[in-house]
Amino acid sequence: MSLFAVVGWGALLAASYVEDFGPGIRPFEGVLTFASFFVVIAMARRMAMKMLPEVVVSLDTGFYIAAALCLGSVNAGRLVALALTLDALIRLLGPEAAGPRRLRGGGWSDDLVYVLYFAGMTGALVMLTSWMFVVDGFYLGPRADIEFVVLRLVFSVGVTFLVAHYALQGARLWLLGHPPRSYLRRAALPGMIAEASLLPLAVVVVLLYKPDQPLGFLLLAATYLLINLVFYRLQRTSGKLHRRVKELEILNATSRELAASLQLHELVESLARETVRAIPEAELLTLVHRGRAEDGGGEGLVVDSYDREHRKFERFHVTASAGPTGWVLRHQETLSIKDLRRSGFEASADSGVRSWLGVPLSIYGETAGVLAVQSRERGAFDADHRRLLESIGAQAAVALQNARLYELAMVDGLTSLFVRRYFDARLEEEIERSRRFGGDFSVVMMDIDDFKQLNDTHGHQAGDLVLVRVADIVNREMRGVDTAARYGGEEFAMVLPRTGMLDAYNQAERIRTLIEEARISFDGKALSVTGSFGIASYPESGLGKAEDLIRRADTALYRAKRTGKNRVELYWAEGVPQNSLGGRPPGGRPSIRTV
Repeated sequence: MSLFAVVGWGALLAASYVEDFGPGIRPFEGVLTFASFFVVIAMARRMAMKMLPEVVVSLDTGFYIAAALCLGSVNAGRLVALALTLDALIRLLGPEAAGPRRLRGGGWSDDLVYVLYFAGMTGALVMLTSWMFVVDGFYLGPRADIEFVVLRLVFSVGVTFLVAHYALQGARLWLLGHPPRSYLRRAALPGMIAEASLLPLAVVVVLLYKPDQPLGFLLLAATYLLINLVFYRLQRTSGKLHRRVKELEILNATSRELAASLQLHELVESLARETVRAIPEAELLTLVHRGRAEDGGGEGLVVDSYDREHRKFERFHVTASAGPTGWVLRHQETLSIKDLRRSGFEASADSGVRSWLGVPLSIYGETAGVLAVQSRERGAFDADHRRLLESIGAQAAVALQNARLYELAMVDGLTSLFVRRYFDARLEEEIERSRRFGGDFSVVMMDIDDFKQLNDTHGHQAGDLVLVRVADIVNREMRGVDTAARYGGEEFAMVLPRTGMLDAYNQAERIRTLIEEARISFDGKALSVTGSFGIASYPESGLGKAEDLIRRADTALYRAKRTGKNRVELYWAEGVPQNSLGGRPPGGRPSIRTV
């Protein structure tokens, strides 16, 4: 691109010294004339319409061609180059600068090269296309058929320039990896049609152009700019309507996704996926909400983060939140930071985050958390992003509250496993599914051995800690389709869909081994516990209702207790040997010991 910039500006500067250009150049008609064309072109550029993230279309080609016929090809080329340089510099220094820079992936030096390339290339293209059709000779020849000559020249130069200009833009975008079909459909064809429609007005500008009588020119220039303004406002209104419709579609999809997520981990994943889809500029997402600390202690803050580039989720716990997140929690207001490094908040150099946008998750007048999106580019988020994130945050707050209520109703507060009510419902569903579609599943009942003795010896706090650690082991060994619940006291129950008796035995044996090998630190001592398991499978253990299957698994569990504990027992239907598979032999090491 830098090579094209050098070639474009070189052609404009060298044009005065090339013999073929020299004789036909029409000199400036004065500073006022040049300034008039410059102002019209510059104002038209300020009303440019964004058709693609890196492509803007302004209806100024007509005045390029009019300037070429009125001022000469070289003067027009320089005029266009200067006007576009000014416009590009304003855009580079303005708030819209972050978008193009992010797409090009470069810094200020790349932006400056782009400015020189775009202005120099466009100015040189105006000069060359005008020279090709002998625009300068038009002022030196006879003027008998002036209307026809002007009409022919304006449309010949204008159409040639438009085709060449949009072809060069398309080639540049193609080299950057943008699909040509999208550029042609969304920018090139609409832009060429819109700009070509104003070429007749350029004809009138040329025919009425008289440097010593500027009133007619000024009226036509005002008309031209007014038409630009109408197109600009229509395009902006259409763009806003399109964005609003898209936002409503996104919010509708987000609402459906969040409504279907009642478990907290599913809610976080759905929220992250939908938010980064709604706000493509978001490279990082964090959801800060209140939750129980990992050690089973009191309430703290849970931070769920999502890295879009690596598609990685992370969770960690903090006691308090500082920085922008803490500010949003304290003030219960949205906070947008264009450059975190200059905001006064501490920014981690490792993360590289520059832009930060966070909204409070408020419900019933209280802030339940903070939803924040972040980017490594400065000024990545605007007012539209803020409005959209606030709408998503309002839905997320309700979903988060529903998830917390669901956990209170369906999840045991100590072990974080499901409660018995949920287990019974899942078991009924699995029986119905197996009856309707076939297949098998298993139920595992588990009991911590000599748990009452543990409580009597070390106290209920030790017992609670053992329950939490055993539940963690059970939960880690569950597949995504499995369900583990605290059935009551020190007893746990599991539903293993599409799992026969042998596979259920192997899974229970893994859990039994992990529990036996675990060392639980309490009050300076290392506690070791064991568990007994009973398994009943459908249909291997017989048909019947949910309570029948639970009773059979309980029967196998009681047999494991009677025959020495710390073992896995199976319940077979009538006529099948009940001890064809078994766990540890009776006896052996004690089930509870202090090390």
